Amino acid sequence: MAEVTLHVPEPQVIELVRQLSPEGKRAVLQVLIPDLDQFQALVDYGSERIRALCIQRGINWETLSEEERQALIDELLQEA
Repeated sequence: MAEVTLHVPEPQVIELVRQLSPEGKRAVLQVLIPDLDQFQALVDYGSERIRALCIQRGINWETLSEEERQALIDELLQEA
């Protein structure tokens, strides 16, 4: 059986990936980012940690705007 190579423009590939199910998108990411599970664990830890720091300071992370969140993170980094 002969091998066939199909050339698909990158924008079309990107659009096809956008149409995948969440599970399919995750599978693509796992191929592109070999350590995706470790990265996700780090993101989850960071998310938990920032929320804990907010609770200690009496701040509700969920109600902060994106600008307020960035300012808080900048403040925390300067304290470190």
